[in-house]
Amino acid sequence: MSTINDLVGEFHNEMVELIKKYQFRDRNEMVCCGLSVSQCYALEALNRFGSLSMQNLADKMHLSISTMTRVINPLVIKGLISREEDINDHRVRVIKLTQAGKGKYLETWDNVFKSEKSILENFPEDQRKSLIEFLQKLNKAFGNWKENCSSN
Repeated sequence: MSTINDLVGEFHNEMVELIKKYQFRDRNEMVCCGLSVSQCYALEALNRFGSLSMQNLADKMHLSISTMTRVINPLVIKGLISREEDINDHRVRVIKLTQAGKGKYLETWDNVFKSEKSILENFPEDQRKSLIEFLQKLNKAFGNWKENCSSN
């Protein structure tokens, strides 16, 4: 029986390969719409969570505010998002998806959803929900790991 120490290298290799394949798949799908991968993730976050402060958007994307600013500036220029002053705190900027941004989000993610459906179809129907539950546990484990690293 393998110990956890025996499995760490194998886990690392599989994660690296999965992340590279997923990220490059996204890059190929999204760049065709004239946006970077990070810009598409920003549109997705705003579509999913609604208007967000700059800090909340940066937190959701696991980026610093300065990096997030560089990601969204071109989206503001293209009219895909708006950056407005918070009515309760004038120091805070609220980021919102515009109608054009919603349209661009739908165009971009339509391609991604089709590819994800194609990937999911590689699994037997009775295993698909278990796969999603496993990914949720893996995502939570990464969140716990990150939290532990931040507190040290």
